[in-house]
Amino acid sequence: MKILCTSDIYQWEQATMLSQNLAPAELMERAAEALFQAIQQYVGERQASFVILCGFGNNGGDGLAVGRMLQAAGHIVNVYLLAHTVYSTENEINQQRLRDMEIPISALAPESFLEVPEKSILIDALFGYGLSRPLDDDWKALIDQINTAPNPVLSVDIPSGLFADKPTPIEAPIVQATVTYTFACPKLSLLFPKYAAFSGNLQILDIGLRKDIQNTLSTNYNYIQKENIQALTRPLKKFSHKGTYGHTYIVGGRYGSIGAAVLAGKAALKTGCGLITAYIPTCGYTVLQSAFPEAQVQTDPLETHISMLPEQITDYDAVGIGMGMGTHQDTENTLRQLFERFKLTSKIPAMLFDADAINILARNPDWHALIPSNSILTPHPRELERLIGTWTDDFEKIDKVRDWSRLYQQIVVVKGANSAIVLTDGTVHFNSTGNPGMATGGSGDVLSGIITSLLAQRYPPADAALLGVYLHGLAGDIAAISIHKKSITATDIINHLSAAWQHVSCDS
Repeated sequence: MKILCTSDIYQWEQATMLSQNLAPAELMERAAEALFQAIQQYVGERQASFVILCGFGNNGGDGLAVGRMLQAAGHIVNVYLLAHTVYSTENEINQQRLRDMEIPISALAPESFLEVPEKSILIDALFGYGLSRPLDDDWKALIDQINTAPNPVLSVDIPSGLFADKPTPIEAPIVQATVTYTFACPKLSLLFPKYAAFSGNLQILDIGLRKDIQNTLSTNYNYIQKENIQALTRPLKKFSHKGTYGHTYIVGGRYGSIGAAVLAGKAALKTGCGLITAYIPTCGYTVLQSAFPEAQVQTDPLETHISMLPEQITDYDAVGIGMGMGTHQDTENTLRQLFERFKLTSKIPAMLFDADAINILARNPDWHALIPSNSILTPHPRELERLIGTWTDDFEKIDKVRDWSRLYQQIVVVKGANSAIVLTDGTVHFNSTGNPGMATGGSGDVLSGIITSLLAQRYPPADAALLGVYLHGLAGDIAAISIHKKSITATDIINHLSAAWQHVSCDS
């Protein structure tokens, strides 16, 4: 799904209305109906009480329209409308529809004191994606009342005060939503960690805008959905054997961190590669052979850390390097020697760099040009900062990653909620799976194993990154059905990879 800027969303809406002979008020009614259905699902079968805060534009019109629908469905509705000299036409139409149903509309001002019943649900429909400047301090008291109330807050399209596609000053008044129901496609700011406290849980509502029109609009940003992933998966072949699905080579571990190689290797095998070999320091031999009997194991001459790599490393289909590896000078020299070896051969395996391999690259910026093209790097935020430098906001962060990826022709997976996969052409693909329970030690090692396995199965690097990140998050989501999110471990993610494949595989 394309993620569009606000001007393109407006163009998309206008073109849809023109092609469907639809009046703006009719599109608003369609959006309100989708919102109503989502809110009904949120509250379940019970009668609920709502306090709906409506602005003077079309976002407020959405709030007025859904208020009418909630009242008609038997809920208790208290509607507040921001006092203003001019309202949008569709807003005025919905004001009249409420009056026709004798639903009271109370006046609202920035200095208003809200009376919110204890069990009511707040609906924030004050400002939408058309907001052009930050809310000033006049709004602070009202927004603070919303944010400090114990009531759930449901934001319509985007939390009021938050810009859709440019940085919002964090000190500006912004509604903190429990759930954001956004129309048609995600707004870019809703996917960034800096604004997570405001967006809450994100749900995308289909309001019938034409997909073929959306596809004509240009964007560098995309939101990965199930159908995108299903188009990438490949069926198993009847006459295949273990060599058909590739040989994965995992390089990692040091004294005290052999588990990282175990997790990466297990995840790789569960993802479908035919063979797995792990290269680890000698101290990890017994650990790995005992914990993971399916793996072949090669050991470094040194006991505690990696100091060399075998000549045969180029014989493997894909190599994942860095998990738990450490940054000892011997290990750093080994990575440099690997790059030098790649200069002398055209037989270079598909490569993934994680964790300490990225940390070593970060302190040797002149090595960045030596990384084989279309390799995949999977940094967490601190590793990314070491690699590309600091940033002032998430928009700048993504721009810097895009510049780095295009310059060095590398794929970067910016790990976190809505992990961003930045491809060599500068396009960014945000993931839609995963949950906070996956923020646990070893989860990143599992992701590296998954992606390296897909590379070994000869998925193109871009496809391997997209599919791997989605599968990883989906396995975590499936785990969360039966395991509390606080208790999810990296092993739980591995154990639910099969169920994740069942959801997306073309041969399920």
